[in-house]
This record gives sequence, C-alpha cells and structure tokens, in this order.
Amino acid sequence: MNIRETGSIDILKAIVHVIDQQQHSKAQKSEFEIDVTTMDAKVKDFIHQHVRLSIKNSESKLARYEQRGTNVQRLANGIIQMPEQKFVENSQFIADWLYLATPANATPGCIVVVLYTNSTENFLGIIKLDKNEAISYELNKAGYYELVPKGTTLPLPSRKNKLLKFAALRDSETITDQEWNIKPGLIVLDKQVEDFSHFFYKRFLSAEFLLTDDHKSEKLMEGLTQYLKVAPEINLEQKQRIMKSFKEKLVNNEEFTLEDAAQQIFSAYYPDPEKLQSALESLESTVIEAGMGDTNLRGVMTPRIEKRFFGTHRLQTVEDIQISYPDETLGTTVIIEPSKYGDGEDILIKNVHIKH
Repeated sequence: MNIRETGSIDILKAIVHVIDQQQHSKAQKSEFEIDVTTMDAKVKDFIHQHVRLSIKNSESKLARYEQRGTNVQRLANGIIQMPEQKFVENSQFIADWLYLATPANATPGCIVVVLYTNSTENFLGIIKLDKNEAISYELNKAGYYELVPKGTTLPLPSRKNKLLKFAALRDSETITDQEWNIKPGLIVLDKQVEDFSHFFYKRFLSAEFLLTDDHKSEKLMEGLTQYLKVAPEINLEQKQRIMKSFKEKLVNNEEFTLEDAAQQIFSAYYPDPEKLQSALESLESTVIEAGMGDTNLRGVMTPRIEKRFFGTHRLQTVEDIQISYPDETLGTTVIIEPSKYGDGEDILIKNVHIKH
C-alpha cells in the first residue's frame, strides 16, 4: 500500500490543540473532537487539501521511526487501531510532546490532528500551523478549538509558503522487522527551513529520512558545492569541470557510488595519490554531513538542482544595465544593498576571475 496515495482521501476525524510557549506553560488542548460532518466547508476543504498537497509535495520526504515504541509512534498507532476510544486522549498527548519539543522562541500556533483514509489504509495526519493573518483558532463554548478563516485565501503547501509543517503517520505495527529499514512509516514536510527543523522530525517524531534518489542527488550537489568552495588544491576552472562531470551523471541517470564517481572525476585533478585520497575523504565527509547518508544512488537532475546549481540569475536596472550570473557561484559573492551614493542600490561582485 502506497503511503503517498491521495486519490480518494477522506477526513474521518479532526481536533485542534494550541502550542504557544509565549503565553502558556503547557499545550492548550481541546476536550472534544470537531464533528467533521458539520465542519465549516471552507475549513474542511483546507484540511483535505493540506493533507493531499503535503503528501504530493516534491519537498516532502519519506521517513521511518528510529526504533519501535517511540512516544508519538505509540500514540498514533493507538488512534489508528482504536479511533473511537483513543482519538481525543492520544491527540492531547501528541500535543504535549510537540509542546515539549518546540523551541521556546517558536512562533505561536496550533496543530490539527486528523485521522484520514486513502480507501486502503488509515493514517494519522499532523498539521502544524503558525499563527498568521489568513487563519487562526478560537476556543468555542463547546470546549474545543476551531480553525477560523481570517482571509479569503487559506495557506496551503507551496513553494512560496514557508509557514507549514506536516507529517503523515501509518500504523507502524503493520511494518515487519524485515521491512523496517525500507518501508516508510511517515511522510514529513517542513517548509520553514531548507533542510528540516530538527525539533519537528527529530525530537518530536523521532524519525529518520528514507532518502529517494532525488533527495540523494540534491544532497550530493549541496555537499559537493560546499567542498569545492574551500578546496585549496584546484582552481576555479577545474572546479567548474568537476561540477559539470557530476551534472552529466545526474542528467544520464547513472547508477554510481559517491566514492567511485569521485575517484574517477578527481583523479584528473589530484595526481598525487595521497592528496587524492585526502580529497576523496574530505568530499565524502562533507556530503554525508550535508545529509546524503547512503552514498549509493541513481543520479537524478531535479528542478531544484537545475535551478540552484546550474541556473542563471538575471538583473536589469532602470538605467538599462543588464547583469547575469550563476545562481550558485564557487567562491564569488554577489551582494545587493542600499546605495551609499544615491537613492538606488549598489551591486557588489566579489572574488571574480577576469577572462583575458
């Protein structure tokens, strides 16, 4: 059963709890679930679309629990297995764990805990919303928090929206010991940081990512770029050739290990065996630190890699001056800041190598 299946999602249960460390010393919890049959249609559609779009989002990642029996995992399993008996109580405990994991300076917000089905399997969805101008939450007279739309458009997961976190959790007891390291137990989407907020996926969910080849390719290029920016033994032209060589492997969907690819590509630029070995070890360490983990992959040229590492940024001024430069520059810095000499802006380009 595919954890990313979204063709027939149906929201079965929903409840809202408040996570606000600036105003409260503990999570503020609803005592009752929301009746999804009478829920405001706009809010219900927001929850439904949020679950669907979060799961389908290209930046969401498949994950597994670090081990069996972790706190949120155990609570989620209870809800999925016995929803009528466990939904409200276990969702309250989930709110408590998120409150404890959340940094003290985090933006106030709420979590929407939902039980949903994709027609073949039930999942627990956790939507964390930062308080914003589009949607808020209020405690009603019945004793539970409700989502309250404030604007005409509600925030949904997108490349531009940075406010949202989401996790879809399956019943981990359906995963055998043999499947534990390969079958995803969760999907995690975090839009606030380029990599992930450790408090959400690590401290709260106790999860580890099962990286796809797309994500491995992205982590490879992040680590490679970090390494090349400080590599002392090779010049800029050689660094650009190395980037191009790795790009070709991604474009051609080659299967390779980082070690073998680096050995093949770097040997032309590090004739000394000791320096070559040192460069290989340094690259591998940097790439793993960037989050690649397993260094075996089939290369994938993702839109994110294409734009970030091989795209071109273009500027045109009112004075009809045109400037273009790579989005990712190896050691060159482009800075735009208010002008010291007038009412415009200054463009500073540092550390370039002029072609003669």
